[in-house]
Formats: sequence, structure tokens, C-alpha cells
Amino acid sequence: MAQLSAPQRTPVTRVRINVLLLAVACITILLAQQLVKIQVYQELKGRQLGELAQNELTRHDVLQPRRGTIYDRNGVALAMNVNMPSLYVDSTKIKQPEKLALLLAPLINKDPAEVLAILSDKEREWTRLARWISTDAAQQIETFTAGGDFGDGVWLIPEAQRAYPQGEFASRIVGVANHEGVGISGVEAYYDEEIKGITGKLQAERSGSADQQPIWIAPKEIIEPQDGIAVKLTIDSTVQKLVEDELRRVVEEQQAEGATILVMEPSTGEVLGMASWPTFDPNKYTEYEPEVINRNNALTDAYEPGSTFKVIVAAMGLQTGAFTPETTVPDTGVIRRYGYGIGNWNRAGNGNLTPGMMLYHSSNVAALLFGEMVGRDDFYKFVKLFGYGQETGIDLGGEGVGIVNWPEDNPDGWSDLTLDTNSFGQSIAVTPIQHLTALSAIANGGLLMWPHVVKEKCEGTRCTPVQPRVVRRVVDQGVTDALRSMMTKNAEHYANLIWGPSTGNWKDQPLVPGYRVSAKTGTSQIAVNGVYDSNSVIGSVVGFAPSDNPRVSILVKIDRPKRAQWGIEAAIPVYHRVVTKLMSHFRIPPDPSYVSEGQVIGGPR
Repeated sequence: MAQLSAPQRTPVTRVRINVLLLAVACITILLAQQLVKIQVYQELKGRQLGELAQNELTRHDVLQPRRGTIYDRNGVALAMNVNMPSLYVDSTKIKQPEKLALLLAPLINKDPAEVLAILSDKEREWTRLARWISTDAAQQIETFTAGGDFGDGVWLIPEAQRAYPQGEFASRIVGVANHEGVGISGVEAYYDEEIKGITGKLQAERSGSADQQPIWIAPKEIIEPQDGIAVKLTIDSTVQKLVEDELRRVVEEQQAEGATILVMEPSTGEVLGMASWPTFDPNKYTEYEPEVINRNNALTDAYEPGSTFKVIVAAMGLQTGAFTPETTVPDTGVIRRYGYGIGNWNRAGNGNLTPGMMLYHSSNVAALLFGEMVGRDDFYKFVKLFGYGQETGIDLGGEGVGIVNWPEDNPDGWSDLTLDTNSFGQSIAVTPIQHLTALSAIANGGLLMWPHVVKEKCEGTRCTPVQPRVVRRVVDQGVTDALRSMMTKNAEHYANLIWGPSTGNWKDQPLVPGYRVSAKTGTSQIAVNGVYDSNSVIGSVVGFAPSDNPRVSILVKIDRPKRAQWGIEAAIPVYHRVVTKLMSHFRIPPDPSYVSEGQVIGGPR
């Protein structure tokens, strides 16, 4: 029997062993990577799903603050919040949407088809159908939905609406907050960040029911909203009503295109009254063009001040010593400069004039000569010191800067003729608030004050006053004392226009019987396409009262009066009535001896 031989073994080399081990290692690594990916994916997926689920159960609500109230200086509300009903619907709970749409549409001023589309959309759970509906409409909705015939998906929810209870009154100052609660003009805009307050936040788990109400026993976070500050203005409602009434009266009597009246307290810079024509009702702000809402003519309208600027020229010369109250210049009626004949309003001369008589006769020739005595450098130094060509910094937005042709900024466009015309208020443009602020410095012993319209800011019962601020000293007290005397003489010169027709006395006399007041009028032509329009003028007057201890400073500006040719005819009657009523309002006792024959303290009206 043959014997079987043993099978031969193939030797396993080290190379094969290493390859096998490498393959096993690679497979192990790949498997481990897949396991890690699956584990991490499942963990992340689970976390994401958990977050989604938590978000589905968590409600984030913005808690709106209440906008602060705006008051006048005596606590009269000028802007406030009023709760008005808004109509919300939950379409998933609405029955008979067609009938309901027909009933709701006329009450909320919407098309029935539009309302029906919302009520029939079962994907909508919570929709504001109409904001701030009338109380009468809300009562009707409550009546026909009370029986439950239309389901329980109709809700009337009170929401705060900005309201202006005084309507057009002081609207240029108060301004407007739009329907989104953002201030867009006036104090509402300038102090918007403080008045609007800070939103709060509510975060809590909510139920899975359709109403999705918070589960108050679950963990929650509440950040309470901070209501806006209340603002108390410097505006005195009695003064404001007075200037607004006079504004309407003069626009109607003079058939003027516009007008501005300002009243300021010169010692503090507080604006007591500010009115410009035309006006607007902030409750209906969407009915006006944006420029009507955003423009405050008292701050923006640049105009040539005319002869009222001669007071500033007199102040410059007296302060620099270029001339004294006794210095005289020859007023020949017409004077030639640089190829031009420059004359007085009537081209008539008045002889040798002091600064006071220059104001009294409103002499362009004398003003030009006094301006030349001041000289270019000092002239424009004081133009800047008085605040022209720059913002006053009043706490209202949109302020203009006027137009000053500074010699150092425009050497090619400026000439000595510019100085001459500037001296009697031409070729220079000011804003009403600039001009009254400068004039108030003369009433205030030479101290230029910061004009402002906010007197106090209140958080709850804690109020912080806004302190008056001296901007700088412009001229010395002695200069302003001399100017007050000159301007009082001016006012007496204008009085015959008021009293002459009733007393027959056309001589100088008290403008406001019982009170020495200061005034300077001006008539300025309006440049149209670079040429003065002889048929279009601005009549104005600036002044203060009483002269010896000024309580108020006043500016009256009337744009394109149709019935009066000169500023004195249009503006002085307004100035007289305003000052007369202000003296009574502030209970300033009259001087019974300062009255001419036939005059009556407090009259005529």
C-alpha cells in the first residue's frame, strides 16, 4: 500500500502579514469613523429636534413701552397716548366668514372681498384686521359677535395711539410721532430716543392649544419695558394761543403768503411761543405732504432782515469803539459806492445822524457809513459772535444756518460793497430764531443765551430741569443800555400808526401806554432769480418789553403782505397787540404817567 506524503505548507512572508494588518486597521478606522458620525449626527439631530420642539413651545413677545407725554410749561397735555380698540381675528375659529366679512368691512373701511380672504384663510391663527377703529365701530362689532354666531375668533384689543388733544395748536414745536411710534418732526423727533422708551421682553413656554397662551408655571423670563420720559416744554399755552391767533389774523388781513411770530424769554433763552403759517394737524399727519410736517419756518426760512439788522450794526460800533452814541455821519439820501447809487427808502436825506437817529429814521446811508467805520474784520467778527451763519443749537431738528458771505471763505465773491449792503440788512440772510436770539442778547445785557423749547424731563415723579445756558458775552452792558434807549425812541416813533387814527395825535408817543418798549422795523425785498422783486416784500419787527427790564423779546415776520407796502404797516400793529397782551398776561404793572392824551392802557385792540 502506497504511503501518502504530507502536504507542503506555503510559507507566509512578513510582507503579507503587514499588508493584512494594514487592511484590518483601515477597516477598523473606517468603521470607527462611521460610528462616530452616526453618534454625533444622532446627538446633533436630537438636539436640533429638541430645540425646534422647545421653540414650538416657547413664546417670545416684545413688550412695548408707552411713549412719554409732552406738556406745556403749566402741565397742559400737548401729546399723549390714548388706548383705541384694534380688531384681531383668529381665522381658524371663524364661522360664517362670508356674512361676517360683509358686516365688518364698512366698519373698518375695507373691501368685503379683502376681509373675506383673511377670514377664510384657515392657515391664519392671529391677524390684525384693523388698527385703531372708532369706539362706535367697536361697540357695533361687540354687539353682533356677542351671540357666538361667528365663532370665538374675533377680538377687540386696546392699543396705544399717539394723540394730540390740542390739534394744530403748537404743532410746529410738538411735531409728530408716526403710526409706528417713531418721532418724525419737532420735539417728538429731537427727543425720540428718550420719549419712546425701551422695549421689554416676555419669554415663556406656551400651551399646545390654539390660543397658545403662556404656561405661567413654566420657567419664564420677563424684562419689563421702560416707558418713555415725559417732557415739559418752555411753551406757555396762553402765549402760544396769543401768537397763533395773531398769526391767523395778520395772514387774513394782509392776505399774506406766510408769517412767523416768536416770543422768547431773553434772560433764559426759553421759547414761550412759536408759530408759523401755514399750520397742520398732527392727528392727520398722513394727509399732508412731508415737507409740511418736517418744516418749521421759524428755524428754516432764511430771509434778508432789512433795517432790523441796523440794531446789530449799532451794537458792533459801540462795542468796538468805532463810534459813540454822539458820533454823527452825513445822511445825504443817496451815496455812491463802487459804481452804484445806494439810497434811503425815499431817497431823501436826513442831515447829520447819530446811531440812535440812524435807527429812528431807518437810514440806509447812515447805516452804510457806520458799517464802514466798524470795518471788515470787526464787522464779520461780530456777525459770528451774534450767531449768524450758524445754528443756534435749539433743541428742534432741521434748523437752517442762513446765508453769510464771509470774506475769508469767498474772497472772489466778497467785496467792500458786500459790507456796505450788509450794513442795512441786505445780501445777508438770517433765520427768525437766529435773529431773535441775537436781539435777545441786547435785551439780556449782552449775554447770548441758548434758545430751547424743553424745560423739564420727567421719569415718573422725578423731574430734571433743563438749565439755561450762556453761549457767550457778545457786547457789554453799557452798550445794551444805550441801545435800549434808542429802540424805545423808535417804538414811540411808530406809535402814531396805532394811535393817530383814534386820537388825532400823530406825534411820537408811547406805543404801548404804560410800558416803555423797544422795537425796530424792517422792510426787505425778496430776491427772485437773483433779482429783487419790487412787488414782493417781507415786513418785520424785532423788539423787547419792558425796555428797562425785558421780560420778553418778540419777532414778527410777514411774508408778502398784499395790503401793506412797508413792514411798519404790516408788522407794528401785530407787535403792538402782542406786547399789550403779554404785559397783561405776565401781570407787569403799568406806569400810569407814561400815557399820552387820548391813550388808554390796554387799548386799542
